Amino acid sequence: MSLHDARKELRYLLNNGYKKKAALEFVSNHYGLSRSDRNILARTTYADEESAATVAKLAQPSALSGRDLAIDAYNVLITAEAVLFGDPLVCDDGVIRDDCESGGHYEITGRTDEVLGALNTIFKRHRVASVTFHFDKNVSHSAEHAAHVSSHSWGVPVRTVLSGQVDHDLRTTKAVLVATGDYGIIQYLDAYVDIPRMLLFSW
Repeated sequence: MSLHDARKELRYLLNNGYKKKAALEFVSNHYGLSRSDRNILARTTYADEESAATVAKLAQPSALSGRDLAIDAYNVLITAEAVLFGDPLVCDDGVIRDDCESGGHYEITGRTDEVLGALNTIFKRHRVASVTFHFDKNVSHSAEHAAHVSSHSWGVPVRTVLSGQVDHDLRTTKAVLVATGDYGIIQYLDAYVDIPRMLLFSW
């Protein structure tokens, strides 16, 4: 039995109205999945109705032109690094996610500036008006992370903010496009941008 089979079974249960937490636990135990595989299963598998709704909200790259962009900083930075250097997950809802279990930790590494450079290329190519990175201040060293991002040589206006309620801030914003892969945020938005997807497909 494989992770592919487990995804099919979990998707079936979700499509038939089972709550994800309970269905995930049942399927993971049934297939004897490791903690890592349980994490992948949870991050990749959604009910068909949820997937369709998320796909419909995906803004095309052309929508970035002239727009202000709000970035779910840790979500985008970690997933972008997975795209460039790791093994990203292509999920049922079309969102590109990472399989990291960071547990609220993030580190500046030798790869960070390459990630920022790749993001800068996207911002310039698609003529983004401005970018705001929203950092969760509850993450260790978040102020240092924000300062590092601010110090990068950007081709568009960029600022960083520290917040204790990033999800709420991004869910409720109306005037800007939001870049995130977090379903807990996406479900409240009219549209979202998937920057790691743009990197993966070289848009």
